[in-house]
Formats: sequence, structure tokens, C-alpha cells
Amino acid sequence: MASSIHPQTIEEVKKVTVLQLAERMGRFIKSAGSRSWVTYCPNPSHGYEKTPDTYIDKYKGNFQCFGGGGCGCKGGDAISFYSWSQFGEWDKKHFLECVVGIAEIMGIPVIYNDGSPGHDFERRPATISTPPRPVIKEVEPQPDDVCDRVYRRFLSLCPIYQEHVDEWRTKRQYSNEQIVAIGLRSIPREYTEINSIIKTLLSEGYVLERVPGFTQRLRRNGNPQNERDWYWTIAAAGKYFIPVRNELGQIVRMRVSTGLNKPKYRWFASGPNIEFEKDPVKMRKGGAASGTPQLNIVAPHPVLRTWESGDEITTYMKAEMVVATEGEHKSYISANIVKKILIGMPGVGQYKEIIPMLKRWGTKKLAIAVDMDALLAEDKKGGKNKNVFDHLVEFSKQALEEEGIEVVIWCWDPKLGKGLDDLLLGGRTPIEIDLRTRERRQVYVA
Repeated sequence: MASSIHPQTIEEVKKVTVLQLAERMGRFIKSAGSRSWVTYCPNPSHGYEKTPDTYIDKYKGNFQCFGGGGCGCKGGDAISFYSWSQFGEWDKKHFLECVVGIAEIMGIPVIYNDGSPGHDFERRPATISTPPRPVIKEVEPQPDDVCDRVYRRFLSLCPIYQEHVDEWRTKRQYSNEQIVAIGLRSIPREYTEINSIIKTLLSEGYVLERVPGFTQRLRRNGNPQNERDWYWTIAAAGKYFIPVRNELGQIVRMRVSTGLNKPKYRWFASGPNIEFEKDPVKMRKGGAASGTPQLNIVAPHPVLRTWESGDEITTYMKAEMVVATEGEHKSYISANIVKKILIGMPGVGQYKEIIPMLKRWGTKKLAIAVDMDALLAEDKKGGKNKNVFDHLVEFSKQALEEEGIEVVIWCWDPKLGKGLDDLLLGGRTPIEIDLRTRERRQVYVA
């Protein structure tokens, strides 16, 4: 009987991610920013899609179709993704058939409780409404040192608009010295201004190929096969750039402040699309996606000002205590106040590289300070932002596994500020909770 499939087979199938299954099924997939992969809707009844509109979360693993027509395709795992592709719906009645189908695709042996192989289902073939699309291999960005040289020169050529200076000085409370040390610059608004900057970079010998954010577009009525009909530009729309540094002080990526409520920030990125884009106006080539979300390694602005590219941060500051928080602005602002090395995570789910980094630095204490809605959010189900809370728990567990590193959580009344920067700018400091001893104490800053 089909119901006698061995639990081990089911568990192996449950370990398969949506991304792994989609890749093995030969579906078109490309990166869509720091948080998502994008593919075409697996629901056969959705019909032909000109552009892919089904997003797979890179960290939670769930997927959802945002295309027109209201097909309702969404789910939290590979089993539901497969079910939508085969049956045009997700229903528990398809569970065992999906287990068998995924197992066959992924090469997982289907074993019954009596130890026999095989299955009892007469498999229904998937309905394919559009020709299979190839999986597009993501272009590898240039090495960090190359990106750093290009970004530094590019930023030096970018304007600084007064409205952005006013925002940095008031909302963010940066001083002029801090603005310069961080490297904040406005996004050029006029084509002539962008074109002038690009010409300068190229004339000075800078390589723009595969540097995220730089891209080639096709001239009006140009021939995609004629290299002379392509020209370099930038893939950015919004207000200003925020540099993101690695532990060597290199500007390896940049964030774009969009001026929108959602998303507030995007990566400065430019993945090529000529392998699947047919509209010449939308064609792009030569660039690269931002890749894995980057941690922002931040020091107080006097250190930023003197930090030579290629030098370890520990050359300038001791890393005995390090603070990890979310966001670029939060990390830059907080570092100036607490006078510590700050690690700015682009999201609380991007923590996997932090512990290895702390071990290299010889860090003795880690303070985790994420937005307070992870613990207290009256407008959220369960009284907190569950996604952020779950990542916080996992991050804390990983940190606690390392002997020799004291791990604390910085907490505060959310009425005093959502983020650590809000709290500190308001003249307040957090309470820290030692995760091993449960001891609570006030944090003091010099």
C-alpha cells in the first residue's frame, strides 16, 4: 500500500528545498535581489507568462506567485511546489504521490515499511503550458579588490544633493565628517551626468564588466548582435548609495536607498538577462547580480576615515567585543556611539559567516541587537515578528556553541525606538541579557 512508505523516505524528501527541486526539474531560475530567487509559476493553469513572477525566499524557502490572474499558487516547501506543478493545486490528498514524484526526480530511493522498493501510484504527467526554460547560471562578480577600486572611484564622481545631506544630518544625525568617512553619495539623476561618469571610468581604465550595478544597455533600434550598439550605464533608481565594506575595509557592494516604503533598500546589482529577455528595450548584459548578501563591517568614523583598503579591521581596533545588528545605517550610526566594531546584517537571517569571522578576530563577547519587533510586536500574531524571532534563536544557538565567546542579547522598550540606532540617538542604552547565565545588566557607553 502507498500509505506504507517508510518514514525515512518521507523525511529525505522533506529535506529537499524548493530551489533544489526547481533546478532539478529544469526550470528557469535567477536571483532577484538579496532575498529571493525568481522563476515562472509552476501552476499549469496559469498559462504563458512573459516574465517570471514566482518568488522563492532564499532564507525561509517558501514561494509565491505574484503574477496576474490570481492563480493562488504558493507554498512553504518542495512538496507543495511539486503538487502545484502536477495537479494545479496543493491538497494533502496528493501528499504521497508528491513524495514519490520528488523522490524519483531527486534520485531518492522509495522504500516501503516492509523494505520493498517501488510504489503503487500510476503517476500523472505534469501539464506543461510553456516550453521548458533553461536554468540560467548566475554570473560570478569580480573579486572584492576589483569591485572596491571601481566603487571608490565611482563614488568620488557621484554628486551629493542637498536634500540627501539634509536627510543624513537630521534623520540619521550624521556629522559632515561621518558622511564623508562612510562615503554616502547621491545617485546621479540626469543621463548626461551618468554618461560623463561612465566615460571617465572607462577612460581611466576601470573594468566595469561583472561589477554589480554596472550594466550594458542596447541603443535605440540597435542590433543585439552588434557590440557597438551596446553602451555602459548603471542599474540604479532611487536616492543615494550606501557603501558596504568587508573585514578588509574594501567596498564590496553597495545598497541603494530607494525612497519607497517597500522595499526601502535594494542592492546595487545588474544581473544580465539576454538569455531570456526578448524585448530589446529591457535587455541587459555585462553586469552581475549582487550574489550572497554581504555583511557590513563597520568601525567608528575616525577609523573609517583612516582605514586603508586591504587592511584587517583588527589592525585598527580590538575586536574583543563585537555588536551585530541589522542594516547599514543602523551599523554606521551605532558604531559611532558605542565605539565598537559593528557587523551590519542585511537581514537577521544572514548570520552564518559571523561566527567564523569572530573566531578569526579572537572575539570574547558578542552582543546581538536586532529590531525589537523580534521580541515584542503587538500588531503581529503571537506578539512578535516570528520570522525575525526564529532567525534570532538560530543565530543565538550557533553563537552559544562556540566556547570562549560570551553571548548576550541587547533589549529595550520598543516605545523608545524600533532599532538600536533609534535607541542610541535618543540618548538611551539597552539592557543586555547573558544567554548562558540569564543575568541582566544595563549597557553603558562612553
